[in-house]
Amino acid sequence: MLGIYKTIAVFLGTLSSLHAARTGPDKSNGSKFKFCGSDETPSSFLSSRDSMYMEFISDSSDNAQGFKVMIIEVEQCGGRLTATSVKRNLSSPGYPYAYFNNLNCTWIITAENETDTVGLKMVHSDIERPTPPSAICRYDVLRVYNGNTTKDDQYLGESCSNQAPSYQSSKNSLSVRFTTDDVTNKNGFRMQYFARKVGDCNNTFLVYFSPLIILSPGYPDSYESNLECFIKVTDASSTLTHDIKLDIVDSDLEGAYPHCDKDSVTLHQGFYRGGNESTFCGDSSITSFGPYYFGLYMIMVFKTNGDTSGRGFRIRASLSLQKPEPPQSGDCGSLFLNATTNRQLLQSPGYPVRYKNNEDCRWTITASNHGMMVRIDVTDSDVGSYDDGYYDCTYGYVTAYDGPSTFSDIISSWCGPSRPTLQSTGPAMTIHFHTDSTSLKRGFKLAYFETNEPYNCGGTLTISTTDNTTLTSPFYPGPYPNRQDCKWIIHAPAHTTIEAQIRDSIVEGVLPCPNDYLEVYDGVMSSSSSAGKYCGHDDTDYISSGPIITVRFHSDSSTRYKGFQMHLKAGHFRASGTKEISDSYGSIYSPNYPFSYPSNAEVSWKITVSEDFKVEINVKESRLERSNGCIRDYVEAFDGPDSNAPSLGRLCGKNTYIQESSGPVMFLKFKSDSSGVDDGFEMTYSREINHKSSGSNIGVIIGGSIGGAFFLLLVIIVICINTKKRRAATAVPVQVQVVQVPLVNNSGQAPITNALPPTTFTGPPTDTTQGLPLPSSGYVNAEALPKKI
Repeated sequence: MLGIYKTIAVFLGTLSSLHAARTGPDKSNGSKFKFCGSDETPSSFLSSRDSMYMEFISDSSDNAQGFKVMIIEVEQCGGRLTATSVKRNLSSPGYPYAYFNNLNCTWIITAENETDTVGLKMVHSDIERPTPPSAICRYDVLRVYNGNTTKDDQYLGESCSNQAPSYQSSKNSLSVRFTTDDVTNKNGFRMQYFARKVGDCNNTFLVYFSPLIILSPGYPDSYESNLECFIKVTDASSTLTHDIKLDIVDSDLEGAYPHCDKDSVTLHQGFYRGGNESTFCGDSSITSFGPYYFGLYMIMVFKTNGDTSGRGFRIRASLSLQKPEPPQSGDCGSLFLNATTNRQLLQSPGYPVRYKNNEDCRWTITASNHGMMVRIDVTDSDVGSYDDGYYDCTYGYVTAYDGPSTFSDIISSWCGPSRPTLQSTGPAMTIHFHTDSTSLKRGFKLAYFETNEPYNCGGTLTISTTDNTTLTSPFYPGPYPNRQDCKWIIHAPAHTTIEAQIRDSIVEGVLPCPNDYLEVYDGVMSSSSSAGKYCGHDDTDYISSGPIITVRFHSDSSTRYKGFQMHLKAGHFRASGTKEISDSYGSIYSPNYPFSYPSNAEVSWKITVSEDFKVEINVKESRLERSNGCIRDYVEAFDGPDSNAPSLGRLCGKNTYIQESSGPVMFLKFKSDSSGVDDGFEMTYSREINHKSSGSNIGVIIGGSIGGAFFLLLVIIVICINTKKRRAATAVPVQVQVVQVPLVNNSGQAPITNALPPTTFTGPPTDTTQGLPLPSSGYVNAEALPKKI
């Protein structure tokens, strides 16, 4: 029999047949293992008590080599230990030799004095290394727990490989659990444990790839008064690519965040106070804190006063690739703002003149309680951006974060003239303002307040017949946010209609707008009232049939663009008027296109091209109400300047259509009645050479040219004869008068007596429309129509 804290270790060498081994002095405890042969022989076995019973049995058949075992006594696997101010050793079974397979050892360490705490420091560690080395411990592992339990909610940390962390209990006991698998054996570990007075709270923690938990003294019970604890945290991974991340798992410190004028924890970058710092206090169930990021080293200072104390804190320290915040600029003003139900203002340094280069300001806005949220309305913005769409905020930006630091989730960023409305999901929001060294602009101004109402884009608008009302997508003219579904109901006075002009807009996609779109409903929103969807970048107008429309804006999770701007006004609007068109080519659309055309519309287009040309129209798409003879809704083409000219035909229903005029003018008329409406039409027009009108002119030109050439030839012959006679008569001088033949054009054609003057043939004029906006479609009144491409 061995000592009460000793056990028996068996190392098995060559083995033929060992029938059974049992813990204890006899067979009464049952077989621990039984085996024969050599393939399934374990390398080691550890008893759970201070004795072991082994039985070897052989039968009357074949003989074999037999077995050899080595038996030693080792420290007991697990047990209860008492911590004093003197440091004592705790080691793995068999240390410094290889530990055993399939261990599950638990030690409970209790301080001798009930008011003391327990400290634990790794002196040497050689535990199976995970693969890859940066992974968490997954094979053989040492885990430490707060108190005399191994429950998950009391977990403090774990180690393996050659890691050498330290652990600290919050009260007077600590639990250590060491487990191994059935594969690799290493030399194990040696730790030192000791008792500490509760006021002795200075400590140093090494963070490896597994998270480490840091507790305030006494947690989760109340901490003591008048404490000042300096706790250092170091990145021990040796990778130089990670930084320290602190998550505030639980906090209950006396005082109101963010002022923290009573009990608080202050976090400093580096090992010296006064560096880049953050402070938290109060109840984390009311106001969330963190996470906080630091470099390779940081120090936290836990300070309490002499008044009532709270529960304390539980902090998780881990490694992250996230980099710490840059230093704060000196002219940012108060870093912590308290939101109330009244609107308060926040503006960038230097506003409204201009901000400085390389500004970096952060403001944390906190609501009065956990049930409230923070909302901001940006009322003015001029922050560096050289991108017309304000997609690239490289030169300056403002970012809103959904929490008390810039390491919370991002709500959105903006630059340029964007004026978003944003809201947090909890009681805190952080605003980060950053500029570079290239642009100096006005800055921003915003209003902030607290609310308990969820924020949704959209709402209800009431418009009048006297004032224009502008409706825009969120963040316009900056890129609209993803995953939006905004609905606005627009009301006008009774017995009026609504004109909506979409201008200076860019929405992702092309018809039929499968991604992002603006949808208009003629009345309240329903599947039957949809007038269609808008996307792309064309300007267009829409006229309702009554005093109510619904506008819906939808964006998906992919590309973002500038968004839309819609000008709204109430009145008695009707799609009518005539548009004069003299361009060589272009497009014509039905009123409201790409939305459904209105009832009782009558719009005309007069297309005029150059002489010797004709007009050709090509209907690309047509969805008009079908009727026999096209007597309800239709497009009609006329071979002349107005509707009194001969008709070239009517179009209705769903058709494509190509038609030509006989001359340089064509008149188009679109008419709808008071019954059903449809999507409308899209057509193109162009000028084509009119061979019928130019054929006779060509004949005249050819005839005149031949006659002129014959006359010129005759004059040349006469001159040649006279010259020959002069050379022959040398004695008698001859005076010759040469009459100049007048030239009419570049080919030297002379006038022809009693002949029709030649008609000048003019080729197609140079096209001056390249690169210019294409002509616009007919629309309300007789004003310029919205341009279409």
